[in-house]
Amino acid sequence: MAALLISALIVLYYGHKPETTFWGVIISLISIVVMLVLIYGKIKTGKQLQSDAILADANCTKVCIYMSCVLLASSGIYELTGFAYADALGTLGLAWFSYQEGKECFEKAASEKLCGCDHDH
Repeated sequence: MAALLISALIVLYYGHKPETTFWGVIISLISIVVMLVLIYGKIKTGKQLQSDAILADANCTKVCIYMSCVLLASSGIYELTGFAYADALGTLGLAWFSYQEGKECFEKAASEKLCGCDHDH
């Protein structure tokens, strides 16, 4: 997350423009499709197995879609308009999602350590 933030700030400060964002558009589109298929499969499997863990994992996969959408939007805007800061703003969006996910993971880990139990809460 810190590397993304520093990278975006340097790009914004120096006004660096990417050579192309074409591959960012392609990769994000592929990622969105793959993640949607994964979510569908996880939900189907989670329901069949009555597994809250698999269903929760399907829900977490949504963050990957959000991040791919940020990449698609920023790369697409730059590719279509040449708006120099679109790429850096997209990087800031990715940093935000990374921060939120990391924060959530640490909170969950801390609550499990505080509990000290292996049974349902």
